[in-house]
Amino acid sequence: MDAPWQAAIGRQFGAAIQMLRAAVEACPDDLWDDRSEGAPFWHLAYHALFYTDFYLSDDAEGFRGRDFHVDKAETLPGDYGEFGVVTTPDQALTKAQLLDYADHCLRKSDQTFGSLTDERALERCGFWWYKLNVGEFLLNNLRHTQHHTGQLILLLRRRANVGIGWLGKKDG
Repeated sequence: MDAPWQAAIGRQFGAAIQMLRAAVEACPDDLWDDRSEGAPFWHLAYHALFYTDFYLSDDAEGFRGRDFHVDKAETLPGDYGEFGVVTTPDQALTKAQLLDYADHCLRKSDQTFGSLTDERALERCGFWWYKLNVGEFLLNNLRHTQHHTGQLILLLRRRANVGIGWLGKKDG
């Protein structure tokens, strides 16, 4: 690792994943697959974890799906066209599956930031539909993870009166 900024951002990325993991762990059973207000809790958590995992890969071709992923083609908005990617499973995933997936994302994040150099951070990211260098692309991924973690925490507070503690940086 060339500079301390990689370690600092890696700890923040890890904290975001750990907070998402805590939200999944705290979700009561009756909220898990409730669709009364749109997408169920498990689906929002899955979406956040999937794209965290996907965008921690070097590129779409290097991504390796988990056993519960489904191969489909998706059309991206705007001028991005169509690309093949694994997407949302057809049935609800279990809490244990998503907790395991969060642990996988934590390990992948640690590996990504542990090997990130200044030179690599300045290279163009491997996802052609994003015109960002790797460093900014990783920050974009972090913001996406945080965005959906906030949604999950709000759902827990509003629908189940469950609070999730704040992590200032990754534990451990």
